Amino acid sequence: MVGFSPLVAVATSDRTDGSLSDLEFEHILESRFVGNSLNFPSNLNFVIGFADSGSDVDLVAGTFAQTLGVSGSMLTGNGVPIGGVGGQVEALVSYPLGFFAAGLSGVDGAGRVDLNAMVGHSNVCVLAAPPLDCGEGIELTAVVGMPMLAFYHMVIRVDTPRRVRAGGREYAGPDVQLLDFSTVPPEFDRSIAMEFGGLSPVVTTATYFPELEDLETPLFPTLLSLSEGSIPTGGSFFATLLVQEGEPGPLNPLQEMRVLVDTGAQSSIMSRAMAANLSLPREPDFTVNVCGVGGFVEDVPGYLIDYVRINAFGGRLEYSEAPFVVLDLPSPEGGSLDGVLGMNFFWNRNVTFEPSLMLSPFLHVSVPLPIAFCDNDVDLDVDGLDVGYFLTCFSGPGVVNPGPECAHLDVAADGRIDLRDFARVQACFSGADMESHPACAG
Repeated sequence: MVGFSPLVAVATSDRTDGSLSDLEFEHILESRFVGNSLNFPSNLNFVIGFADSGSDVDLVAGTFAQTLGVSGSMLTGNGVPIGGVGGQVEALVSYPLGFFAAGLSGVDGAGRVDLNAMVGHSNVCVLAAPPLDCGEGIELTAVVGMPMLAFYHMVIRVDTPRRVRAGGREYAGPDVQLLDFSTVPPEFDRSIAMEFGGLSPVVTTATYFPELEDLETPLFPTLLSLSEGSIPTGGSFFATLLVQEGEPGPLNPLQEMRVLVDTGAQSSIMSRAMAANLSLPREPDFTVNVCGVGGFVEDVPGYLIDYVRINAFGGRLEYSEAPFVVLDLPSPEGGSLDGVLGMNFFWNRNVTFEPSLMLSPFLHVSVPLPIAFCDNDVDLDVDGLDVGYFLTCFSGPGVVNPGPECAHLDVAADGRIDLRDFARVQACFSGADMESHPACAG
């Protein structure tokens, strides 16, 4: 059900281009942290946020905005409604600043981030949102969105999990690398074609569109825009899924889903209209609680779709019993989305998000990884989520000749996933740190 979250360390500075009165709209890409810290020192006053290709904006929330210094005199007072799952909230536009990110590998054991490991952009206006608590200690902290990610290759290494402490909290996730376009990213084995939608062509980002009576007060946050000086409207990357429920045949063909590629979504989403196209029953296969920028929603219906295919260079990817949450979300192209491609489809694969505003963008994914035995979600814990994954592979006396998604669970090496293998899961299950249980790490 749930995939990884690409977590990054986020810091801010006072870096601008210094010419607000000259109506300079364009952001400035930065290969390292530059400027003065908004809340000194930045190597300690940073937050762990999400690298989210589904977000139109860079965003900070609640007390984490204060940690980054995006508060008080740094805020304009101009509000912008933002939303998604759970509805809408009002966020405030900041004055221009520098916004930077680095993978968790840039955070040391003392909880300090290496500012030299950071990349980002400056002369940008971010949004400061109110606090958002999803329960169980989960809060929205910060989001690195498309205004920055559209100009970097993002490599997500599930085979290299990281665990760090920041602000008295512990975070775990795959290693994330943000590479400039001069660096050739790893392509891995499958390349899923993406298409940029919402705007065409895109040649710049806009820092702000000023109020005519006050040329130095930003009215909008930084978003992708058609041209320098134009009103920013955003943009996103899309892919196509082929889905089917029930027996294939002339009366039940594959249905196309145009989906938003969202690295910030742990689960995949299907619209109610697409659920109707598949003739799904009113009784869902499961229900889940969902949390997004707009808030918390309980008992959202979900379905296990019989067949999903993603065409790709290097060979198509095929899934059975693929979980989707059913929700209606607005599309940046107008109307509603067919759905969202979340990271649960790639929970055990390395991923490269390779955007291109002018050429062919791709989402590259590796073959399934030989991850540590028992730690199926690669979070350095063996807990209930890992047991749940094992049970999807285990059926009765055992699955004969398990496929690549399950083969790593065959610790007995007898071609079956059965009680002999489950005994190892029981031995490793503790909810404790994997580093304390090296016998369970592989």
